Amino acid sequence: MSRALIQFLKKQSDFTPVDVVADELELHRDAVFTCVEDLIDVGYSIEFHPYLGIKLIDIPDKLLHDEILDDLNTKIIGRNLVIRDEVTSTNDAAWELIEADPALPDGTVVVAEHQTAGRGRMGNAWHSARGAGLWLSVVLKAHVPPDKTAFLTCMASLALANMLHQFIYLPAEIKWPNDIIIRGRKACGILVEARSDQPDTFVLGMGMNVNQLRDDFPQDLRATATSLRLERPGAAALNRIRVIRPLMFYLEKVYELLRKKKWDKLTKAWVEFVPMGGKLVTLEHGGQQFKGTVQRVDPQKGITLKLEGGETKDFSAEGVANVREATETA
Repeated sequence: MSRALIQFLKKQSDFTPVDVVADELELHRDAVFTCVEDLIDVGYSIEFHPYLGIKLIDIPDKLLHDEILDDLNTKIIGRNLVIRDEVTSTNDAAWELIEADPALPDGTVVVAEHQTAGRGRMGNAWHSARGAGLWLSVVLKAHVPPDKTAFLTCMASLALANMLHQFIYLPAEIKWPNDIIIRGRKACGILVEARSDQPDTFVLGMGMNVNQLRDDFPQDLRATATSLRLERPGAAALNRIRVIRPLMFYLEKVYELLRKKKWDKLTKAWVEFVPMGGKLVTLEHGGQQFKGTVQRVDPQKGITLKLEGGETKDFSAEGVANVREATETA
């Protein structure tokens, strides 16, 4: 009945007398108070006035299954939702689900409060502070030609950047090949994995720093990492449920384009968020460091640099360990 009470209170714009709540839900007054106490214990902010009644102030900043699915405007992404308190990584948890159930639905989302061994590209670790970010993986079951798999990272970064612009009002940019940056600092990372024994199946992992403060990051990340909270005026905390729902909505939109093989449309939208053209950068590839001016960035073909000696060279995402904006004297 606690869920029924929440659904009812969400529809009310002001305090509702206890007797009205009890009649509506066909409960005894004492049962209403018990439900309210249970909800407060979970983390719901509910105000009680002895004369005016009950009012829902806010939902908790917790990864609650019913709250995430409420008002989730998708048909595929997130409709099968698995929530874990702690995992090694959500990608690992997603692969375990795939192996256990070959009929696992397309668009299954695994989200966790904490990762003990979150990872990024090239085996890099991903710091996953408990309860401060969104650590999730999406199971995608689609035929993607081998030469088009880079579009999986493309679509994820496009969804992230678009959502941050449209819903959180932050100037997110895509840093090729798999990062989302805000004002020069990394806020989100993406890791796409495939396995030879699971054809046409991919696990799309995403890590988003949401509510971390500067001291929450390890010392070696404080200069380069950021969170949505740090980038918003007043550094106000966000409710992560109100972040994950629009993220899944935008993921579904770009996933539809990928399933329809709209490569040109994805590329055109993606390029708008990649402000790297004409910049002087250094990148690591195959154990070597290269420095040059960006001539082109493409989700499939990679990055093209005009090197200092005048040579033009292409680099694919698979072999690039890092890309940094350089200075003339660097």
